[in-house]
Parts: sequence; C-alpha cells; structure tokens
Amino acid sequence: MTGSRRACAHFVEPLVRAGWVNALSQVLLKLTAPGVPDIYQGSELWSLHLVDPDNRRPVDYELRRRALREVQALCAEQIWQRADEGLPKLWMIHQALGLRKRRPELFDLGSSYDAISACGERASHVVAFGRGGGSMTVVPRLVLGLAADWRDTAIALPSGQWQNVLTGDDAAGRMRMSDLLSRFPVALLERRGAA
Repeated sequence: MTGSRRACAHFVEPLVRAGWVNALSQVLLKLTAPGVPDIYQGSELWSLHLVDPDNRRPVDYELRRRALREVQALCAEQIWQRADEGLPKLWMIHQALGLRKRRPELFDLGSSYDAISACGERASHVVAFGRGGGSMTVVPRLVLGLAADWRDTAIALPSGQWQNVLTGDDAAGRMRMSDLLSRFPVALLERRGAA
C-alpha cells in the first residue's frame, strides 16, 4: 500500500462505524416517519456508488436473497459484527417493513406522530418519535460527537410493555440509551398488548 493510500485509510477508518450508524438512523427514520418509504433497488446493503450512471449497475439479487436468509439465523450482535457486508441495513429494512406489514394501522394516513424527548447530558444526540401509539423509533444523531458514550442520557417510554423488533429485547419505563442501543445502534420498538 502506498503512503497516500495508507494516509487515506488512516483518515477514513474512524469514520466508517459512524457512517454506518448514520446510514441506519436515516433509513429507519425514512421507514417509520409519515409518508411512503422509498428504497432504491439494490440499496438494501451499503451502497458506495456515485450518482448516474454508477448507481445504475445491475443489482446482485442473489447476494441479497442469500444475505436475507442468513440474517434470519443471526442475533443482533452477529449481524452488527458483519456490518462491513451491509447486513445491519438489510436486517433493519426487513424488520421495519415487517412491522409496517404486521401493524399497518400504526403507519397509515391517520396514525399519530408524536415527538419523544430524551433527557440527560447527551439528549441532543437522540431523535425519537412514536407512531400510532404502538411503535417507537429511537436513533442517534451527531454520532462522531457522541463518541459512543451516552453518559446519563435516557428516554422515558410511553406506558406499557415494549419490544425492540431489531433485537427482541423487552423495554419499559425509563431506559438508559446505553442499554437501549447496547446490542444494535438504532431501536424500533413495538408496544405489546394494551397500553
């Protein structure tokens, strides 16, 4: 590796994980915010292609089918360990679209959209909202400034029992962000049972 390539790799390395987390945050927001989500074909995995015509290359659908079959047998930590393959993005899209299909009333035209505030020293790094009283999206923002240290930051979940559809973890009451996002860097919660 030449000196300039080494220098470039050294510069990019600390940005990669933050880039993955930012990408997951943006996609989960898109999939759960009001409106109809749009996923460009082939972008279910990381896409580092440029604009036209680079982004029009043929999509390897078999790779995506194989990866989707694989993630079904993996836990959240195993999926995140294979982030360089794009598995977290594929898994998150699959799970979020599954929730939309299973609970369409949470995302339809008349469903509510409620901002949820975090508290604590790093509260400004949290974006959270509820949909239809039964779904909650929680994602980090300004990830580099956060430096993977949530400190005392927490979020109060609306009443009831919740389950993170990305990890299977149960959640209720006041949740520390470090606990909520310990297994996967974003959270999509579904209310279980009556409020």
